[in-house]
Amino acid sequence: MEAQKPGHRQTAIADLIPHPENPRDGDIGAIAESIQENGFVGSLVAQCSSSHVLVGNHRMQAAAALDYKKLPVHWVDVDDDTALRILLADNRNSDLATYRDDDLAKTLAHLAKKGKLAGTGYDGDDLDALLFDIERSKGDLGNLLNDVEDDVKARQEVLQAAGIRSIIIPFSLDDYNHVVARLAALRAEHQLDSNAAVLLYLTAE
Repeated sequence: MEAQKPGHRQTAIADLIPHPENPRDGDIGAIAESIQENGFVGSLVAQCSSSHVLVGNHRMQAAAALDYKKLPVHWVDVDDDTALRILLADNRNSDLATYRDDDLAKTLAHLAKKGKLAGTGYDGDDLDALLFDIERSKGDLGNLLNDVEDDVKARQEVLQAAGIRSIIIPFSLDDYNHVVARLAALRAEHQLDSNAAVLLYLTAE
C-alpha cells in the first residue's frame, strides 16, 4: 500500500487499517448508536506510512457497520514508536478522566425527561444505578439529586401505568456489538424511533 501524505481529508474506510497492537476493546454497539443519533463527530488519526488508525479504531468499526464509506482522517507522518505512543496515550488519557457524579446525574436526568438518552451511551438503567451509587456513598442526595430522583420515579411510574415492560436478552460482547449496530442501521433504514420499534417491525406477521 502506498504511503499517505500528511494532512486532513476524507478517506475511504477500505484504505484504513485497525492498529494490530491496539490493546483496547471498544463497545462498538454503543458507539454505533451514538453515531446514528448524533452523526460522526471528530476525525480519526492515522499513520501515513502504515495506514494504521491511531485514534478512533472503534469509531471506524462502528461507522463501517453503519455502512459509512468515507471518514475524516488526520494523517500524521510519525515513526512506529511514536505511533504506538499516540495510540496508548489516547486510550490511557480517557481512563484517567473522572466524573462529577452529581453533575452527570443531573444532565442524564434532563435528557431522560425528554426521552433523549439514546446516543449518550447511557440508558435508564444506567441512570438508576448512578443515582443508587450516589445515594449509597453520600447518604443525603441534597436538593439537586432529590429532583433527579423524582424525575426517575415519575418516569418509572408512567411506564408501569402504561403497561410497558422490558425484555433483557444477554449477549456475548461480540454479539452485542453486532446486534446494537444492526439495530441502529435498521432504525435509520426504516425511519423508526426506537429499538423496540425495530423489533416490532421485524417480528410483525
